[in-house]
Amino acid sequence: MTRAIRLSSRLLRALALVAIPAWAALAGTGAQAQFALAVSPPRMELTGKPGERVRDVIELTHSDARQGEYTFKTADWTLKPDGSVDFSDELVPGSCRPWVAIERRELSIAAGKPYRYRFEVTPPPDTPPMECRFAVLIEGKERTTAPGTPVAMAARIGVIAYVAIGDVQPVLDIAGATVKTVNGQSLPVLRIRNTGTAHGRLAGFLNGTDASGARLEFQPATTPIMPGETRDIALTATKPGDTDATVAVRFPVTVTGSLEWGKSGSTKVNERFAQ
Repeated sequence: MTRAIRLSSRLLRALALVAIPAWAALAGTGAQAQFALAVSPPRMELTGKPGERVRDVIELTHSDARQGEYTFKTADWTLKPDGSVDFSDELVPGSCRPWVAIERRELSIAAGKPYRYRFEVTPPPDTPPMECRFAVLIEGKERTTAPGTPVAMAARIGVIAYVAIGDVQPVLDIAGATVKTVNGQSLPVLRIRNTGTAHGRLAGFLNGTDASGARLEFQPATTPIMPGETRDIALTATKPGDTDATVAVRFPVTVTGSLEWGKSGSTKVNERFAQ
C-alpha cells in the first residue's frame, strides 16, 4: 500500500456525502458529468483501538465498455450548513489522514467485474478516544467539458469514512423547531445539537397530524450531525404505511414520538410547527 501524503492546497468540492453510481460532480463546477463508476458503500463506519490496524474495502464497478482509468487520494472534509461538502487536500488541524494507507493511487478497471479497493487506518498506540474522519477521493482521468465553460474538468466521487477509536458516542437533543423551505417545499425542521464525541444521525418515524386532520408519518433526514455542532434536520411526511411517496403538509403540524441515534440513544419529540 501507498502511505497517504499531504498534497496541494487546492480546495476540492463535491456534490454530496453519498457516492453517485453513474453521475458525479465536475471538480470545481456545479455541472454534471457522466461517470461510469458505481461505488459501494457510499460511506464507511468502522471501529478501532489505539495501536491496532483497521482494514476495509470499497467495491468499484466500472460500467463503460472501455477500460476506466482512475486516480485515488485521501482528503479532509467539512460538512456545510446546506449539506454539501468541502474536500481539502491540506491537512486540517487534528487530521487523522497520516494514519491512513490506500492501496494505490492509480487504477485501471475493466467493465463488469467489481474491484475491491483496499485501505487501512492505524491509530498510534497513545491515541485518545476520538472519531477519525477522512475521505477517499476517486477521480476519472478522462476530462469532460462542462456546458458553458471551455475548461475540461474531471468527475469525482468522495467516499466518506468514520473510524470510532475507543469509547466515543454522539449525544443528540433538540435545540429548537421551525419551518423551512427545503427544495421548494415547506417542511418542519428540528434543530439538533450534538454534545457527544462522535457524529450522529436520527432514525425512525414520528406520528403527526396537519391542519387538515390528516394523519401522517414523518421521517428525519439522515444528514450527520458532527460533535459540537447544531444542525437543522428536515422532517419529510408520508402517508402511514407508504414511505415511498412524500406528501405536502398543511400547517400547523403537530409531531410526536421518539427518534433513535447512536447505539442506544433516543430523543422524544413533541413539537408543533406553524408557518
